[in-house]
Amino acid sequence: MVWNKCIIHSILAILSQLSLFLSGLGGIIYLKVKKTNPDSPSKEFFLKKQHGFNLVCLITGFIFFTSSLAMGFIQAKNLWGSYWSWDVKQIGSAIMWLYYLTIVFIIGWHGFIKDKKTPYITSLLASSGIAIMGINVFVLSAFSKLHNYL
Repeated sequence: MVWNKCIIHSILAILSQLSLFLSGLGGIIYLKVKKTNPDSPSKEFFLKKQHGFNLVCLITGFIFFTSSLAMGFIQAKNLWGSYWSWDVKQIGSAIMWLYYLTIVFIIGWHGFIKDKKTPYITSLLASSGIAIMGINVFVLSAFSKLHNYL
């Protein structure tokens, strides 16, 4: 039974990282296209569709990430006897979760007031989230005692 939860936790973590990575790449594309000079209807249409793609990836990745953390807590209780153990990887994941929670709140707040800067802000934050995710996955995993899979 513990291994089933371990597999679910791992699959959810991979899906969340993939979705959030796609959101970051979409943010980079949005920022590059936005930087080009000519304003045309086709450019505005593309930017609107790209922003929609970024939002779907961000929200989906955040849901997968939250589910992965919840399954990780259950798995940790079964394997190590406590829900939280102050491991480097767990702290990094909590910081990353708070970072993406901030982006979700920005999307919600700016979406309600219909701010024109929302796509730019979310694209900027999502693209910088790639660096945070890379640090969490590759650097912190090297120092982790419980999540050492490198």
